[in-house]
Parts: sequence; structure tokens; C-alpha cells
Amino acid sequence: MKKLTIVTALLSLIGVPAKAEFLKLFSDSKPLIAAIMVDTDEKKPEAKEKALKWTLEQLKIAEEGGMHGLLVEFRGGDIMTPKMTKEKYQLMLDVLKEVVAQSKMVVIGVEILWHFPEETLKLAKESGAKFVRTDFFSDKVIADGKPVPINPEKLLKYKKKIKADDVYLLTDIQVKYSEMVDKKITVKQSAETAIKKGSQGIIITSEKSGTPPSVERVSLAKQGLSNGVPLVIGSGFNKDVAKDLVPLVDAIIVGTSISVKTGGPLIPEKVKELVSTVAKVKAEAAQVK
Repeated sequence: MKKLTIVTALLSLIGVPAKAEFLKLFSDSKPLIAAIMVDTDEKKPEAKEKALKWTLEQLKIAEEGGMHGLLVEFRGGDIMTPKMTKEKYQLMLDVLKEVVAQSKMVVIGVEILWHFPEETLKLAKESGAKFVRTDFFSDKVIADGKPVPINPEKLLKYKKKIKADDVYLLTDIQVKYSEMVDKKITVKQSAETAIKKGSQGIIITSEKSGTPPSVERVSLAKQGLSNGVPLVIGSGFNKDVAKDLVPLVDAIIVGTSISVKTGGPLIPEKVKELVSTVAKVKAEAAQVK
């Protein structure tokens, strides 16, 4: 037992959990997390008020519809460009703080798109959000026509530096809209690598928004899991694939199928329908057991 405690402590010192406990944030098994995109143009005087009003409206729809989480995705730009300004970051922080404060039933997560991992972690820590998503973590990929800069070791050190150990790090593997540098690497191998590098949750997507990953792709990713790290669907989930995919994963991030378009706004009726469908799938699975 002492040996296990020492190992756990050492892993914690470098920001790597011995066992991810992301799912304990939620009151329901296989939580459903609604994803919305928030536009933040700090140059417009009404930007903060407009963004906050819209986001709180989406929060209300998610909560009343029975969702278990809300992933707030802020538009930052392209791959780490332009550089984050203090004004833009502060606008995001002000909005997210209020969303976290007003959330009663859903767990709040955040991501700055398309690739601002350190700023995303800082935003979560300072706002009280419980988890973050980063599209790029340990896979070497091409996106927007250029290699994406990744440094998982540096990111974990930064996570430790800002004392964000209480913020869960969910990372995509072979994420949509990107191309692997080494196409021979399987999603199973990508999952294994991400976990070794410190991911606390593996997100699996298809090749584009609104399209679900295949059962085969999800199953392969699942084979690469270890240390209790959960598998999360990150694109294209809808009521028609629920029966096939729900049994294979631990959580689901969903946007397009419950929205007017990718990123929102959410449609109350579709949210409730999806929540009901997933609940039925889980109930049927429990009866079989």
C-alpha cells in the first residue's frame, strides 16, 4: 500500500493522475455534455453583454433539458494565432465566471479554439470550470496546412505551475479536421500515447463535425485505455447512433445534433429528445446485465 501511495504522489508531482476521476464530477453515468461556441470580439463595446446573455440562455436550455455538462468553446482564432490579448482573455473570463456561478445542475468545461491549451487551462482555473478540452495534445498532426505545435510535457508543467490539479484535462486523439503526420499510427496507439503523456480523458471524433465516429474507430480507441481514463465521443453523436455507441463510451460531448448548427444555439426539443433516448439505451443495457 505504501508503494502505491508513493507512486501516486510522484505522478501527482508531475501533473499525471494515477487514475482519472473525471466521471465523478457528474451525478449520472455516461454523462451528456452539450457543446456551444461563443463569439467574443473584445473590440465591440457590447461584446461581453451579448456573449454572456447568449451563453446563459444556452446554459438554461441545457439544464432544463437534462444535460449533465456544458462545454463552452470560445473562438480564439486559428492555430495559436492571433496571440491572446489581455482584453480578449478577460472578456472570456468574465463570461465564464458568471456561467459557472449560475450553473445549478450541469458541470462546466471550457476550450479556446482552435489551439490555446495553456490559456484554456488558466481560464478554467480562474473561472472555476471543472474540465478542459484540447484538440491537440500528443499526436503529431497537420491542420490548417501546417504542423500543429504540441508539447504535452510543457502543458502538464504549466498545469502544475498554476495549481490546476483540480481541472480535468480531456484530450482529442487524431482529431477531426487534421491529418496525422504518421498515418500508420492507429487510434489505439494514439490513445495509449496520450494517456502516457498525462491525458485524463480521451476524446474520439470522426473526420468532421456532425459526423459520428464509427463503432470500429471507437472500439479501437477503447483498446488503448488504461489507468481508468474515460473514453469520450467528441463529434457527431445523435439519437440514431446512441444504441451502438453509448455502451462503448464513458461520456459524450454533443453539439450539432441538438443545435441549429454546429456550435449552437441549442434547440430545447432536440436536447430533451436526445437525453430521453440515451436514458432508454442505458436502461435497456442495465436490464440485459
